[in-house]
Amino acid sequence: MRQMPAARPAGARPPEPSAEAPRPPGRVMSPRDSLLLRARHEVLHFDVPPYLSVDNGTQLDQLARGVVYRTVYGQRAVEYPGALVRIDQCLEAGEKARVTARLPMKMMIVDRERAVLAVAADVALRPGTAVVITHGPLLDGLIELFERVWAESVPLDPAGAVVDAQEGELNPEEARLLALLLSGLTDDAVARHLGIARRTVVRRARSLMDRAGVATRMQLGWHAARRGWIEVPG
Repeated sequence: MRQMPAARPAGARPPEPSAEAPRPPGRVMSPRDSLLLRARHEVLHFDVPPYLSVDNGTQLDQLARGVVYRTVYGQRAVEYPGALVRIDQCLEAGEKARVTARLPMKMMIVDRERAVLAVAADVALRPGTAVVITHGPLLDGLIELFERVWAESVPLDPAGAVVDAQEGELNPEEARLLALLLSGLTDDAVARHLGIARRTVVRRARSLMDRAGVATRMQLGWHAARRGWIEVPG
């Protein structure tokens, strides 16, 4: 998980230390990780750079304990160097993930009881300040914001992106490619994540467009939704 320094304004309550939260051996826990370890049921997450750390150990620990994670990744988060490897680890551990072009802030909501959030910075590795919200209409509004963004975002997990495609229409590699293309990534970013050449991405995308009988990638997205190749947000 990503660490960020917490600078809270007057009236904002800091995360309380939990005597019941297990501390993974050999890992230095940040205040944010300590808050995550309080999660009993669910974590809602807006993931966007910059990061002080790209360690996702705390999230993997929580997923193994049965905590549900729903994460919306900003496009810059998915394009971040090495991001898809870490995302794949979380997906395999049970995370539910979607991607959208832009997120307004870093945010994590734990058990719908408290949220930690930070304004996204435009310059990499310069994190913004963070506050903890514990109750009241602001927390309710943040939960509603998450649900609305989630409903409008594109599924990132290939297993979730292909729902009712006819047998044999898409293989797992094509499903993954389609999910990445429709998430808004550039061809270069898709190629880097899949470990293939950019020209291979273009060729495989062209093959999907030919199969769908369309001329543009926008039309491909429409066809994929109509044929049930992808889950339609909202």
